[in-house]
Amino acid sequence: MRVDQAAGWQSPYFPKIFELYDRADFAQEFLRRSPAYRGAFAAAAAARGGDRVRLLRRLASRWGLVFRLRS
Repeated sequence: MRVDQAAGWQSPYFPKIFELYDRADFAQEFLRRSPAYRGAFAAAAAARGGDRVRLLRRLASRWGLVFRLRS
């Protein structure tokens, strides 16, 4: 169960959700809540060609990510 699917943060079960999280899960939750990351990713995803590659590389460098680029 993801955090956004939980009954509520005041629920006694809420902390149990995080017992199953590893580092990647916490990182994903952080990034999906970051307006700066979401904006940068949206811009990179909307770009085409060389601009897309350049923006994805900049995004990856800033946030410490690895993207598999498809041709």
